[in-house]
Amino acid sequence: MIVDITALEKNSKDIQSDVPLEILSNPALLFLYYRVEQILGIKTGSAALIDLNKYIERQCGSTFIQNPAAYEFLLTSREKIFDISNILTVNETYFFREGVHFDLLADLLPELIKIGRPLQICCAAVSIGCEAYSIAMLLDYYEKKGLDFDYTIDAFDVSADSIETAKNARYTLNSLRGDGSSWKFILDEYLTPDGDEYIVTQNIRRKVRFFTHNIMRGLDKQYDIIFFRNSLIYFSSKNRHSVLNNLSDSLFNNGLLFLGISETASVNHPLLVNRHSSDVFYFQKTGFPNFQNEIRVMPEIKRQKTNIKPNKQDKPESEREIRNVRDEIHVSCSEINALLETEDGKQNAFDVISIYEKGDISSISGSRLAAASLYFLNTQNYENADKILKYLEKRNSGVFTRFLRGEYYFHQEKTEEAEKYYLDASIKDRYFWPAFYRIAAISSDGNRTRYEYKIRKTIESIELVLKLNTDGSLNYECFLGGFSPDYFSRILEKKLS
Repeated sequence: MIVDITALEKNSKDIQSDVPLEILSNPALLFLYYRVEQILGIKTGSAALIDLNKYIERQCGSTFIQNPAAYEFLLTSREKIFDISNILTVNETYFFREGVHFDLLADLLPELIKIGRPLQICCAAVSIGCEAYSIAMLLDYYEKKGLDFDYTIDAFDVSADSIETAKNARYTLNSLRGDGSSWKFILDEYLTPDGDEYIVTQNIRRKVRFFTHNIMRGLDKQYDIIFFRNSLIYFSSKNRHSVLNNLSDSLFNNGLLFLGISETASVNHPLLVNRHSSDVFYFQKTGFPNFQNEIRVMPEIKRQKTNIKPNKQDKPESEREIRNVRDEIHVSCSEINALLETEDGKQNAFDVISIYEKGDISSISGSRLAAASLYFLNTQNYENADKILKYLEKRNSGVFTRFLRGEYYFHQEKTEEAEKYYLDASIKDRYFWPAFYRIAAISSDGNRTRYEYKIRKTIESIELVLKLNTDGSLNYECFLGGFSPDYFSRILEKKLS
Protein backbone atom coordinates (compact mmCIF):
# COMPACT_ATOMS: atom_id res chain seq x y z
CA MET A 1 0.00 0.00 0.00
CA ILE A 2 1.27 3.49 -0.89
CA VAL A 3 0.57 6.16 1.70
CA ASP A 4 -0.33 9.58 0.27
CA ILE A 5 1.57 11.95 2.58
CA THR A 6 0.26 15.02 0.75
CA ALA A 7 -3.33 13.94 1.41
CA LEU A 8 -2.44 13.20 5.01
CA GLU A 9 -1.11 16.72 5.50
CA LYS A 10 -4.14 18.18 3.72
CA ASN A 11 -6.59 16.31 5.97
CA SER A 12 -4.76 17.42 9.08
CA LYS A 13 -5.70 21.04 8.39
CA ASP A 14 -9.33 20.24 9.17
CA ILE A 15 -8.69 19.21 12.78
CA GLN A 16 -5.45 20.95 13.76
CA SER A 17 -7.01 22.11 17.01
CA ASP A 18 -7.42 18.46 18.08
CA VAL A 19 -3.89 17.34 17.27
CA PRO A 20 -0.81 18.32 19.30
CA LEU A 21 1.63 20.54 17.39
CA GLU A 22 4.46 18.05 17.86
CA ILE A 23 2.42 15.45 15.98
CA LEU A 24 1.31 17.81 13.22
CA SER A 25 4.91 18.72 12.41
CA ASN A 26 6.03 15.08 12.02
CA PRO A 27 4.59 13.03 9.11
CA ALA A 28 5.37 9.72 10.82
CA LEU A 29 3.63 10.69 14.06
CA LEU A 30 0.69 12.19 12.17
CA PHE A 31 0.23 8.97 10.19
CA LEU A 32 0.41 6.90 13.38
CA TYR A 33 -2.02 9.24 15.15
CA TYR A 34 -4.73 8.69 12.53
CA ARG A 35 -4.13 4.98 11.95
CA VAL A 36 -4.05 4.14 15.65
CA GLU A 37 -7.35 5.99 16.12
CA GLN A 38 -8.87 4.16 13.16
CA ILE A 39 -7.70 0.69 14.21
CA LEU A 40 -7.79 0.83 18.01
CA GLY A 41 -10.23 3.73 18.41
CA ILE A 42 -8.02 5.61 20.88
CA LYS A 43 -6.42 9.04 20.75
CA THR A 44 -2.75 8.78 21.56
CA GLY A 45 -0.42 11.38 23.05
CA SER A 46 2.91 12.50 21.59
CA ALA A 47 5.11 10.53 23.99
CA ALA A 48 3.42 7.19 23.22
CA LEU A 49 3.55 7.86 19.46
CA ILE A 50 7.25 8.71 19.64
CA ASP A 51 7.86 5.37 21.39
CA LEU A 52 5.72 3.60 18.80
CA ASN A 53 7.60 5.25 15.95
CA LYS A 54 10.93 4.10 17.37
CA TYR A 55 9.58 0.55 17.72
CA ILE A 56 8.35 0.44 14.10
CA GLU A 57 11.64 1.87 12.80
CA ARG A 58 13.48 -0.94 14.58
CA GLN A 59 11.06 -3.52 13.19
CA CYS A 60 11.29 -2.46 9.54
CA GLY A 61 14.81 -0.96 9.54
CA SER A 62 13.71 2.27 7.90
CA THR A 63 11.93 5.53 8.62
CA PHE A 64 8.38 6.40 7.66
CA ILE A 65 9.55 8.64 4.80
CA GLN A 66 11.75 5.86 3.43
CA ASN A 67 9.19 3.10 3.71
CA PRO A 68 5.60 4.16 4.60
CA ALA A 69 4.26 0.82 3.31
CA ALA A 70 6.12 -1.02 6.06
CA TYR A 71 4.37 1.13 8.66
CA GLU A 72 1.01 0.32 7.12
CA PHE A 73 1.82 -3.40 7.08
CA LEU A 74 2.74 -3.46 10.77
CA LEU A 75 -0.41 -1.58 11.75
CA THR A 76 -2.70 -3.89 9.78
CA SER A 77 -1.09 -7.14 10.92
CA ARG A 78 -3.37 -8.79 13.49
CA GLU A 79 -0.40 -10.18 15.41
CA LYS A 80 1.60 -6.96 15.39
CA ILE A 81 -1.25 -4.70 16.44
CA PHE A 82 -1.48 -6.63 19.70
CA ASP A 83 2.25 -6.00 20.25
CA ILE A 84 1.86 -2.35 19.33
CA SER A 85 -1.00 -1.91 21.79
CA ASN A 86 1.42 -2.67 24.64
CA ILE A 87 3.26 0.54 23.83
CA LEU A 88 0.08 2.64 23.75
CA THR A 89 -2.01 1.36 26.66
CA VAL A 90 -1.61 1.81 30.39
CA ASN A 91 -2.54 -1.32 32.36
CA GLU A 92 -3.62 0.29 35.64
CA THR A 93 -5.69 -2.22 37.59
CA TYR A 94 -5.95 -4.02 40.91
CA PHE A 95 -8.30 -6.36 42.74
CA PHE A 96 -11.78 -5.00 43.56
CA ARG A 97 -11.01 -1.61 42.07
CA GLU A 98 -14.00 0.77 42.44
CA GLY A 99 -15.50 -1.64 44.94
CA VAL A 100 -18.98 -0.08 44.86
CA HIS A 101 -19.66 -1.99 41.63
CA PHE A 102 -18.92 -5.27 43.37
CA ASP A 103 -21.18 -4.27 46.26
CA LEU A 104 -23.97 -3.67 43.77
CA LEU A 105 -23.31 -6.94 41.95
CA ALA A 106 -23.60 -8.78 45.26
CA ASP A 107 -26.92 -7.02 45.97
CA LEU A 108 -28.30 -7.93 42.54
CA LEU A 109 -27.26 -11.57 42.59
CA PRO A 110 -30.50 -12.98 44.13
CA GLU A 111 -32.48 -11.53 41.21
CA LEU A 112 -29.90 -12.20 38.51
CA ILE A 113 -29.78 -15.92 39.24
CA LYS A 114 -33.53 -16.22 38.63
CA ILE A 115 -32.67 -16.18 34.94
CA GLY A 116 -32.48 -19.96 35.25
CA ARG A 117 -29.24 -20.59 33.36
CA PRO A 118 -25.53 -19.85 33.88
CA LEU A 119 -24.85 -16.11 34.00
CA GLN A 120 -22.87 -14.90 30.99
CA ILE A 121 -20.36 -12.23 32.05
CA CYS A 122 -17.76 -10.30 30.07
CA CYS A 123 -14.82 -8.18 31.21
CA ALA A 124 -13.80 -5.98 28.27
CA ALA A 125 -10.39 -4.28 28.31
CA VAL A 126 -9.53 -6.43 31.33
CA SER A 127 -5.83 -5.52 31.43
CA ILE A 128 -3.90 -8.07 33.54
CA GLY A 129 -7.02 -9.81 34.82
CA CYS A 130 -7.65 -8.46 38.33
CA GLU A 131 -11.20 -7.39 37.52
CA ALA A 132 -12.24 -10.75 36.05
CA TYR A 133 -10.75 -12.67 38.95
CA SER A 134 -12.43 -10.31 41.43
CA ILE A 135 -15.84 -11.07 39.89
CA ALA A 136 -15.14 -14.82 39.89
CA MET A 137 -14.08 -14.67 43.57
CA LEU A 138 -17.20 -12.73 44.52
CA LEU A 139 -19.54 -15.12 42.72
CA ASP A 140 -17.81 -18.22 44.05
CA TYR A 141 -18.00 -16.83 47.58
CA TYR A 142 -21.77 -16.33 47.39
CA GLU A 143 -22.25 -19.67 45.68
CA LYS A 144 -20.59 -21.31 48.67
CA LYS A 145 -22.87 -19.27 50.94
CA GLY A 146 -25.86 -21.09 49.52
CA LEU A 147 -26.94 -19.29 46.32
CA ASP A 148 -27.66 -21.89 43.65
CA PHE A 149 -26.31 -20.69 40.30
CA ASP A 150 -23.52 -21.07 37.77
CA TYR A 151 -21.61 -18.58 35.66
CA THR A 152 -18.98 -18.12 32.97
CA ILE A 153 -16.63 -15.16 32.51
CA ASP A 154 -15.02 -14.08 29.24
CA ALA A 155 -12.22 -11.54 29.59
CA PHE A 156 -10.20 -9.88 26.88
CA ASP A 157 -7.75 -7.08 26.22
CA VAL A 158 -6.00 -5.76 23.13
CA SER A 159 -2.64 -6.25 24.85
CA ALA A 160 -1.25 -9.76 24.37
CA ASP A 161 1.26 -9.28 27.20
CA SER A 162 -1.50 -8.31 29.61
CA ILE A 163 -3.52 -11.39 28.72
CA GLU A 164 -0.49 -13.59 29.23
CA THR A 165 -0.02 -12.07 32.71
CA ALA A 166 -3.70 -12.70 33.46
CA LYS A 167 -3.43 -16.35 32.43
CA ASN A 168 -0.37 -16.82 34.66
CA ALA A 169 -2.45 -15.47 37.58
CA ARG A 170 0.57 -14.32 39.61
CA TYR A 171 0.40 -10.85 41.15
CA THR A 172 2.57 -8.55 43.24
CA LEU A 173 1.56 -6.49 46.25
CA ASN A 174 0.84 -3.61 43.84
CA SER A 175 -2.34 -5.43 42.80
CA LEU A 176 -3.73 -5.09 46.33
CA ARG A 177 -4.77 -1.51 47.03
CA GLY A 178 -6.65 0.31 49.76
CA ASP A 179 -9.62 0.83 47.42
CA GLY A 180 -10.29 -2.91 47.54
CA SER A 181 -9.36 -3.51 51.18
CA SER A 182 -13.00 -4.05 52.25
CA TRP A 183 -12.88 -7.28 50.24
CA LYS A 184 -9.88 -8.67 52.09
CA PHE A 185 -12.03 -11.45 53.58
CA ILE A 186 -12.53 -12.76 50.03
CA LEU A 187 -8.99 -12.13 48.79
CA ASP A 188 -7.54 -14.07 51.71
CA GLU A 189 -9.57 -17.09 50.60
CA TYR A 190 -8.65 -17.04 46.92
CA LEU A 191 -5.06 -15.66 46.82
CA THR A 192 -2.24 -17.97 47.87
CA PRO A 193 1.03 -16.25 49.00
CA ASP A 194 4.16 -17.39 47.13
CA GLY A 195 7.20 -15.41 48.24
CA ASP A 196 6.67 -11.80 47.20
CA GLU A 197 3.76 -12.75 44.94
CA TYR A 198 0.19 -14.01 45.19
CA ILE A 199 -1.33 -16.77 43.04
CA VAL A 200 -5.04 -17.02 42.21
CA THR A 201 -6.46 -20.39 43.24
CA GLN A 202 -7.13 -22.96 40.51
CA ASN A 203 -10.92 -23.11 40.98
CA ILE A 204 -11.15 -19.38 40.20
CA ARG A 205 -8.73 -19.54 37.29
CA ARG A 206 -10.86 -22.24 35.65
CA LYS A 207 -13.89 -19.91 35.65
CA VAL A 208 -12.32 -17.23 33.44
CA ARG A 209 -11.52 -17.52 29.73
CA PHE A 210 -8.89 -14.96 28.68
CA PHE A 211 -8.15 -13.97 25.08
CA THR A 212 -6.81 -11.05 23.02
CA HIS A 213 -9.39 -8.95 21.22
CA ASN A 214 -9.99 -5.40 19.98
CA ILE A 215 -13.29 -3.92 21.22
CA MET A 216 -13.56 -1.91 17.98
CA ARG A 217 -14.30 -5.22 16.20
CA GLY A 218 -17.36 -5.84 18.36
CA LEU A 219 -18.15 -8.99 20.34
CA ASP A 220 -19.20 -12.37 19.01
CA LYS A 221 -21.78 -13.34 21.65
CA GLN A 222 -24.21 -11.81 24.12
CA TYR A 223 -23.88 -11.35 27.85
CA ASP A 224 -26.01 -10.65 30.89
CA ILE A 225 -23.34 -8.39 32.39
CA ILE A 226 -20.46 -6.48 30.79
CA PHE A 227 -17.74 -4.66 32.70
CA PHE A 228 -15.96 -2.03 30.59
CA ARG A 229 -14.51 0.28 33.18
CA ASN A 230 -12.04 3.15 32.89
CA SER A 231 -11.33 2.52 29.21
CA LEU A 232 -13.97 4.57 27.37
CA ILE A 233 -12.15 7.79 28.27
CA TYR A 234 -9.21 6.78 26.04
CA PHE A 235 -11.34 6.57 22.91
CA SER A 236 -11.84 9.49 20.56
CA SER A 237 -15.30 11.01 20.68
CA LYS A 238 -16.27 9.65 17.26
CA ASN A 239 -15.25 6.12 18.27
CA ARG A 240 -17.04 6.12 21.63
CA HIS A 241 -20.36 5.77 19.84
CA SER A 242 -19.05 2.73 17.94
CA VAL A 243 -17.78 1.16 21.15
CA LEU A 244 -21.10 1.74 22.93
CA ASN A 245 -22.93 0.27 19.93
CA ASN A 246 -20.75 -2.84 20.16
CA LEU A 247 -21.34 -3.13 23.91
CA SER A 248 -25.12 -2.65 23.73
CA ASP A 249 -25.36 -5.03 20.78
CA SER A 250 -23.63 -7.68 22.91
CA LEU A 251 -25.96 -7.37 25.90
CA PHE A 252 -29.07 -9.49 26.29
CA ASN A 253 -32.22 -7.45 26.64
CA ASN A 254 -32.18 -5.88 30.15
CA GLY A 255 -28.49 -6.82 30.47
CA LEU A 256 -26.27 -4.64 32.66
CA LEU A 257 -23.25 -2.52 31.71
CA PHE A 258 -20.76 -1.20 34.25
CA LEU A 259 -18.50 1.69 33.22
CA GLY A 260 -15.91 3.51 35.29
CA ILE A 261 -17.28 5.89 37.91
CA SER A 262 -15.81 8.90 36.09
CA GLU A 263 -17.19 7.79 32.69
CA THR A 264 -20.90 7.43 33.44
CA ALA A 265 -21.90 11.07 32.94
CA SER A 266 -20.51 11.17 29.38
CA VAL A 267 -22.68 8.31 28.05
CA ASN A 268 -25.81 8.94 26.00
CA HIS A 269 -27.03 5.95 24.00
CA PRO A 270 -30.58 5.12 22.84
CA LEU A 271 -30.46 1.53 24.12
CA LEU A 272 -28.66 2.16 27.41
CA VAL A 273 -30.70 3.57 30.29
CA ASN A 274 -28.86 5.05 33.25
CA ARG A 275 -29.84 3.26 36.47
CA HIS A 276 -29.09 4.21 40.07
CA SER A 277 -29.02 1.99 43.13
CA SER A 278 -27.22 2.33 46.48
CA ASP A 279 -25.43 5.48 45.24
CA VAL A 280 -24.04 3.59 42.24
CA PHE A 281 -24.73 4.39 38.58
CA TYR A 282 -24.78 1.72 35.90
CA PHE A 283 -26.62 1.04 32.64
CA GLN A 284 -29.33 -1.36 31.53
CA LYS A 285 -30.07 -2.27 27.94
CA THR A 286 -33.60 -1.58 26.75
CA GLY A 287 -35.37 -2.22 23.48
CA PHE A 288 -37.29 -5.09 21.94
CA PRO A 289 -37.05 -8.34 23.92
CA ASN A 290 -34.81 -11.22 22.97
CA PHE A 291 -37.31 -14.07 23.22
CA GLN A 292 -34.72 -16.79 23.77
CA ASN A 293 -32.78 -14.99 26.49
CA GLU A 294 -34.96 -12.67 28.53
CA ILE A 295 -33.55 -11.74 31.93
CA ARG A 296 -35.64 -10.83 34.96
CA VAL A 297 -35.53 -7.19 35.98
CA MET A 298 -33.67 -5.98 39.05
CA PRO A 299 -35.86 -5.12 42.08
CA GLU A 300 -35.32 -1.36 41.80
CA ILE A 301 -35.99 -1.29 38.06
CA LYS A 302 -39.57 -1.05 36.90
CA ARG A 303 -40.06 -2.29 33.36
CA GLN A 304 -43.23 -2.20 31.32
CA LYS A 305 -44.12 -5.57 29.83
CA THR A 306 -43.76 -5.60 26.07
CA ASN A 307 -46.62 -7.12 24.07
CA ILE A 308 -45.18 -9.57 21.60
CA LYS A 309 -47.86 -8.90 19.02
CA PRO A 310 -48.06 -5.19 18.06
CA ASN A 311 -51.42 -3.65 17.29
CA LYS A 312 -52.27 -0.71 15.08
CA GLN A 313 -51.70 1.72 17.92
CA ASP A 314 -48.41 0.09 18.93
CA LYS A 315 -46.24 -0.10 15.84
CA PRO A 316 -42.44 0.24 15.81
CA GLU A 317 -41.20 3.82 15.85
CA SER A 318 -40.18 3.56 12.20
CA GLU A 319 -43.87 3.11 11.25
CA ARG A 320 -45.25 5.89 13.41
CA GLU A 321 -45.43 9.55 12.56
CA ILE A 322 -43.07 11.34 14.93
CA ARG A 323 -45.27 14.15 16.20
CA ASN A 324 -42.93 15.74 18.71
CA VAL A 325 -40.41 16.98 16.14
CA ARG A 326 -41.37 20.19 14.39
CA ASP A 327 -41.76 19.83 10.62
CA GLU A 328 -40.92 16.10 10.69
CA ILE A 329 -42.51 14.48 7.65
CA HIS A 330 -43.91 10.96 7.69
CA VAL A 331 -42.36 8.07 5.75
CA SER A 332 -44.45 4.92 5.40
CA CYS A 333 -43.05 1.59 4.29
CA SER A 334 -46.39 0.47 2.85
CA GLU A 335 -46.62 3.64 0.76
CA ILE A 336 -43.07 3.18 -0.54
CA ASN A 337 -43.90 -0.39 -1.46
CA ALA A 338 -47.03 0.68 -3.37
CA LEU A 339 -45.09 3.34 -5.32
CA LEU A 340 -42.34 0.89 -6.30
CA GLU A 341 -44.82 -1.73 -7.51
CA THR A 342 -45.68 0.52 -10.49
CA GLU A 343 -42.84 0.45 -13.06
CA ASP A 344 -40.35 0.04 -10.18
CA GLY A 345 -41.25 3.59 -9.17
CA LYS A 346 -39.84 5.17 -12.32
CA GLN A 347 -42.68 7.61 -12.96
CA ASN A 348 -42.76 8.73 -9.35
CA ALA A 349 -38.98 9.23 -9.30
CA PHE A 350 -38.93 11.45 -12.38
CA ASP A 351 -41.97 13.40 -11.17
CA VAL A 352 -40.21 14.03 -7.87
CA ILE A 353 -36.93 15.18 -9.45
CA SER A 354 -38.86 17.43 -11.86
CA ILE A 355 -40.69 19.09 -8.96
CA TYR A 356 -37.41 19.33 -7.03
CA GLU A 357 -35.75 21.23 -9.87
CA LYS A 358 -38.71 23.61 -10.00
CA GLY A 359 -38.17 24.34 -6.30
CA ASP A 360 -41.56 23.19 -4.99
CA ILE A 361 -40.51 19.93 -3.34
CA SER A 362 -42.17 20.80 -0.01
CA SER A 363 -45.48 19.57 -1.44
CA ILE A 364 -44.17 15.99 -1.84
CA SER A 365 -44.74 13.38 0.85
CA GLY A 366 -41.88 11.72 2.68
CA SER A 367 -42.84 8.35 1.24
CA ARG A 368 -42.65 9.63 -2.34
CA LEU A 369 -39.23 11.13 -1.62
CA ALA A 370 -37.96 7.86 -0.15
CA ALA A 371 -39.35 5.81 -3.06
CA ALA A 372 -37.74 8.18 -5.57
CA SER A 373 -34.35 7.99 -3.88
CA LEU A 374 -34.59 4.17 -3.87
CA TYR A 375 -35.33 4.13 -7.60
CA PHE A 376 -32.36 6.37 -8.40
CA LEU A 377 -30.08 4.30 -6.16
CA ASN A 378 -31.15 1.10 -7.92
CA THR A 379 -30.47 2.68 -11.33
CA GLN A 380 -27.13 4.11 -10.13
CA ASN A 381 -28.22 7.71 -10.63
CA TYR A 382 -26.41 8.83 -7.50
CA GLU A 383 -26.63 12.53 -8.24
CA ASN A 384 -30.45 12.56 -8.21
CA ALA A 385 -30.55 10.16 -5.27
CA ASP A 386 -28.29 12.47 -3.27
CA LYS A 387 -30.36 15.56 -4.06
CA ILE A 388 -33.55 13.95 -2.78
CA LEU A 389 -31.88 12.36 0.23
CA LYS A 390 -30.38 15.63 1.38
CA TYR A 391 -33.83 17.22 1.43
CA LEU A 392 -35.41 14.18 3.05
CA GLU A 393 -32.75 14.12 5.77
CA LYS A 394 -33.65 17.68 6.76
CA ARG A 395 -37.27 16.66 7.29
CA ASN A 396 -37.05 13.10 8.59
CA SER A 397 -34.64 11.40 11.00
CA GLY A 398 -36.25 7.94 10.91
CA VAL A 399 -34.87 4.49 10.21
CA PHE A 400 -35.75 4.47 6.50
CA THR A 401 -33.90 7.71 5.81
CA ARG A 402 -30.80 6.51 7.66
CA PHE A 403 -30.87 3.22 5.74
CA LEU A 404 -31.19 5.00 2.38
CA ARG A 405 -28.13 7.11 3.11
CA GLY A 406 -26.32 3.89 3.93
CA GLU A 407 -27.46 2.51 0.56
CA TYR A 408 -26.13 5.63 -1.14
CA TYR A 409 -22.63 4.83 0.14
CA PHE A 410 -22.97 1.04 -0.16
CA HIS A 411 -23.79 1.13 -3.88
CA GLN A 412 -20.66 3.23 -4.41
CA GLU A 413 -18.58 0.68 -2.43
CA LYS A 414 -17.91 3.11 0.42
CA THR A 415 -18.62 0.44 2.99
CA GLU A 416 -17.12 2.15 6.02
CA GLU A 417 -19.43 5.16 5.61
CA ALA A 418 -22.38 2.90 4.77
CA GLU A 419 -21.99 0.77 7.89
CA LYS A 420 -22.37 3.80 10.18
CA TYR A 421 -25.82 4.54 8.74
CA TYR A 422 -26.86 0.89 8.77
CA LEU A 423 -25.89 0.69 12.44
CA ASP A 424 -28.00 3.77 13.18
CA ALA A 425 -30.95 2.17 11.39
CA SER A 426 -30.54 -1.13 13.25
CA ILE A 427 -30.48 0.70 16.59
CA LYS A 428 -33.58 2.68 15.75
CA ASP A 429 -35.61 -0.40 14.80
CA ARG A 430 -34.77 -4.00 15.74
CA TYR A 431 -37.42 -5.20 13.28
CA PHE A 432 -35.72 -3.56 10.30
CA TRP A 433 -33.87 -6.60 8.96
CA PRO A 434 -32.50 -4.94 5.73
CA ALA A 435 -30.05 -2.95 7.89
CA PHE A 436 -28.85 -6.12 9.62
CA TYR A 437 -28.53 -7.85 6.25
CA ARG A 438 -26.30 -5.10 4.88
CA ILE A 439 -24.15 -5.12 8.04
CA ALA A 440 -23.67 -8.87 7.63
CA ALA A 441 -22.69 -8.40 3.98
CA ILE A 442 -20.10 -5.78 4.92
CA SER A 443 -18.71 -8.08 7.64
CA SER A 444 -18.05 -10.90 5.14
CA ASP A 445 -14.52 -9.66 4.42
CA GLY A 446 -13.52 -9.67 8.09
CA ASN A 447 -13.28 -12.08 10.97
CA ARG A 448 -15.27 -15.27 10.25
CA THR A 449 -16.66 -15.53 13.78
CA ARG A 450 -17.88 -11.92 13.69
CA TYR A 451 -19.37 -12.52 10.22
CA GLU A 452 -21.33 -15.53 11.47
CA TYR A 453 -22.53 -13.54 14.47
CA LYS A 454 -23.84 -10.77 12.19
CA ILE A 455 -25.61 -13.36 10.04
CA ARG A 456 -27.34 -14.78 13.12
CA LYS A 457 -28.41 -11.28 14.19
CA THR A 458 -29.96 -10.78 10.74
CA ILE A 459 -31.79 -14.10 10.87
CA GLU A 460 -33.05 -13.23 14.36
CA SER A 461 -34.44 -9.91 13.07
CA ILE A 462 -36.07 -11.62 10.10
CA GLU A 463 -37.67 -14.26 12.33
CA LEU A 464 -39.00 -11.51 14.55
CA VAL A 465 -40.66 -9.79 11.58
CA LEU A 466 -42.08 -13.03 10.21
CA LYS A 467 -43.64 -13.69 13.61
CA LEU A 468 -45.04 -10.20 14.15
CA ASN A 469 -46.02 -9.00 10.69
CA THR A 470 -49.66 -9.98 11.00
CA ASP A 471 -51.07 -6.70 9.69
CA GLY A 472 -48.63 -6.22 6.81
CA SER A 473 -47.08 -3.10 8.31
CA LEU A 474 -43.54 -4.52 8.38
CA ASN A 475 -43.08 -5.26 4.66
CA TYR A 476 -39.49 -4.07 4.46
CA GLU A 477 -38.58 -6.14 1.40
CA CYS A 478 -39.11 -3.17 -0.92
CA PHE A 479 -35.75 -1.87 0.32
CA LEU A 480 -33.93 -4.93 -1.04
CA GLY A 481 -35.45 -5.50 -4.46
CA GLY A 482 -38.82 -6.84 -3.35
CA PHE A 483 -37.57 -10.31 -2.37
CA SER A 484 -39.21 -11.77 0.72
CA PRO A 485 -37.41 -11.83 4.08
CA ASP A 486 -37.70 -15.61 4.05
CA TYR A 487 -35.67 -15.66 0.82
CA PHE A 488 -32.83 -13.72 2.45
CA SER A 489 -33.05 -15.91 5.53
CA ARG A 490 -32.48 -19.03 3.40
CA ILE A 491 -29.46 -17.39 1.76
CA LEU A 492 -27.94 -16.59 5.16
CA GLU A 493 -28.61 -20.09 6.48
CA LYS A 494 -26.63 -21.48 3.53
CA LYS A 495 -23.73 -19.14 4.31
CA LEU A 496 -23.64 -20.45 7.86
CA SER A 497 -23.59 -24.06 6.68
